[in-house]
Amino acid sequence: MNRFSLFLLTLLYLPVSAAQQVAESSPIGYATIEEAYNALKTDSAVGMQEYEGWTIFNQKGEGKYILWSFTPDDHPAHPSAIRREIVKKGDEILIKMDALCNSNQLDCDLLIDQFKKINERISQDWAGGS
Repeated sequence: MNRFSLFLLTLLYLPVSAAQQVAESSPIGYATIEEAYNALKTDSAVGMQEYEGWTIFNQKGEGKYILWSFTPDDHPAHPSAIRREIVKKGDEILIKMDALCNSNQLDCDLLIDQFKKINERISQDWAGGS
């Protein structure tokens, strides 16, 4: 193989490799918010609903319940995706949250704080209802 062919193969390989590394290092498991949205939207095993402009996806399976929330177009932190994995452990409900926010730091921080408060209420409601 000549050097030019090797160079072309390297160029073709790099974008795929880089995209895989980004997806693996992304907190939500997808390289971009759009990629996550499109993957969830086309998955027949995932439920989708709209709530006050938010797009919500529900994934169930393998002992996991994953709730995805995508900001509406007019939200200050748009575009953003919040991924919450909800696990029942004994009498407790644990919520592992990850986010990918493509807005400014202040709006992203406010979004995360908002979801942390929602998660606390869910955990308290669950503990009170058990």
